[in-house]
This record gives sequence, structure tokens and C-alpha cells, in this order.
Amino acid sequence: MTLLALFLFLLDPMVTYPPWSASIVGSKHDLSTNWDPYSTQVCAFCHTPHFANPSLPIQAPLWNRSVDLDKVFQPYSSPTMNTTPGNPQTTVSMLCLGCHDGTVGWEVIRGYNVSDKHDLINAPGPGGIPDTTSWPNCQRCHPEYYGDPPAFWQGTDLRDDHPIAIVYPTAAQDPKFNLPPDLSNGWSDVKLYSGRVECPTCHQVHDPGIPPFMRKSNQGSALCLTCHIK
Repeated sequence: MTLLALFLFLLDPMVTYPPWSASIVGSKHDLSTNWDPYSTQVCAFCHTPHFANPSLPIQAPLWNRSVDLDKVFQPYSSPTMNTTPGNPQTTVSMLCLGCHDGTVGWEVIRGYNVSDKHDLINAPGPGGIPDTTSWPNCQRCHPEYYGDPPAFWQGTDLRDDHPIAIVYPTAAQDPKFNLPPDLSNGWSDVKLYSGRVECPTCHQVHDPGIPPFMRKSNQGSALCLTCHIK
């Protein structure tokens, strides 16, 4: 575990980096390169110990990226749901969508116009705003240019995917759902965020051990059956 990863883990339990997990190093979420002395820092492409993004209405520990809060998403909807998905722009899911929405957004931070895809708020190494000393591993986001299968882009149309930014129902609201031990935080292996289902409810961004970055195996629908009674 790197010093920055340990610091983030102690700072906020949302950032889980247990010593027994698979390493983010070398995974698809590792944007570091080995040709620049500062680009070798794996954590720096999402987190920074200094000069983090000051404009987020989202709990994001030392976030080193821009998040375009003006994007419009089409949420999932169904006539059988008892609750309605909210706006992901105000939830932790926006940190995932900041990359996986597949569209480039811009934000002015400390007077600099920065991209949510290609810029960091604070450069690794000696620092600098915006990032001018390091570059991400382009192959992670653009593998098709290197002869690999294309990366997954969620897009802004969320109607064909599991709903996010949605309040987990109580037993009174819907008896077809399992009651979590903690209505705010969920289970030990499947997380809720302030009582809501979000992208990291099922996905563990730091641990590629169960593809694609799943919190637990879905063999026998085990992940689904954590929440759903079928």
C-alpha cells in the first residue's frame, strides 16, 4: 500500500484499499506510465495530497479531477418501481461518470479551464495547476488505437442500466428487497451511500480482483440476491 493510499484509507472509509485485495496497479484503472518521472504515480490520477478540487458537492477524498456538474443524464425509469432515481450529479456516482460517461466536459477551477477527461487539478511530483508535467496512459481509455477491444463508456443515457442515485427501499416500501444491516451504509461487501444505490454499490474501483471491478462475485446471482428477493 502506498503512503497516499494509506492516507486516503484512513481519511475516508469510502476509499477501500485492504492489503488482501487485488492491486489497482496494472489494472485498467491504473493510468500511470513509466516514461515520465511523475507519471509513475498511480494514485495521482484520481487523488492528490494537496490542492484538491475545491468545488465538489460530493464526498470525494482529495479528488484530483474536474467533474462537470452541468451534464444532463437520462435516468432509468420503470412503472414497477416504488422510488425514482435522482440526479447522479450530486452523488458519488458522478465520480465514476466523470470518466465513464464518455463525453468531455469542462470546468473552471482556480481560474483554469480544465477537462474532466484529460487534465488533473494538481500535477503530481512538485505540483502545478493545471497538470502540465504528466500524462495518463492513453491505452487505458483508448485501447482500440492499440489493437485492443474498446473501453466501456456508459454514456449519458442511463435508461438501459441498473438505476443509480436511488434510495434503497425499506421493508414497508417494498418487501421484495432484503433489509441491509445498516440502512445508510448497506452490507460489509455491498455498499449503500447515504442510503442510496450508486455505481460503487456494486463496483470496487480500487480492486480488479473480480472483473469488472465487482465488489463480490455474481455467480449464482449472489450479488443481485444481496439486495433482491427472487
